[in-house]
Amino acid sequence: MVYSELYSTVLGAFQSAGWNYSEVEGREVIRAGFEGHHTRVELHVQCFEPLAAVSVVAEAAQLMPDPLKRDRLAELIMRVNQTLTIGNFEIEWDTGRLFFRTTNLFPTPQGDGNIVQGMVHNTVGEMDRIAPFLAIIQNASGPELAALDFPALLQREDLLPEVPVPDQKSNANSPK
Repeated sequence: MVYSELYSTVLGAFQSAGWNYSEVEGREVIRAGFEGHHTRVELHVQCFEPLAAVSVVAEAAQLMPDPLKRDRLAELIMRVNQTLTIGNFEIEWDTGRLFFRTTNLFPTPQGDGNIVQGMVHNTVGEMDRIAPFLAIIQNASGPELAALDFPALLQREDLLPEVPVPDQKSNANSPK
């Protein structure tokens, strides 16, 4: 198979970052998994050569087919999506499967490996960030499920990983 320039850039972005991945045979698609703060995030990266587009999609491990839990999940992701500037959460309604998708259209056929890496970081980070809220919904039932206060939950800083403080003596742009 002859790869597009864009897919070659995506492969190069994964290789230069040292990320493990597998290719989907016959398609310009990469599958990869990353360990987040709360959960493991499985994703795929797909190239759409005619559009010079790359899409990074992560899928939550658990399903929420229960209509009451799925409704609460829909409210949660609606509230979270309102705060996002890159990407969005989606629900496959019939199964209750949650996805996070980031897509970028590039101005050139080869794309940009740094942007691809940023898209992967963003997708992993957002799916990892929502994981505790998914567990809260999954474990709640009855009145507890109905009483979930998502605006308050989304303000909980104890669910966020600590942000490392850079060493003042080192160059902030140097590889870690």
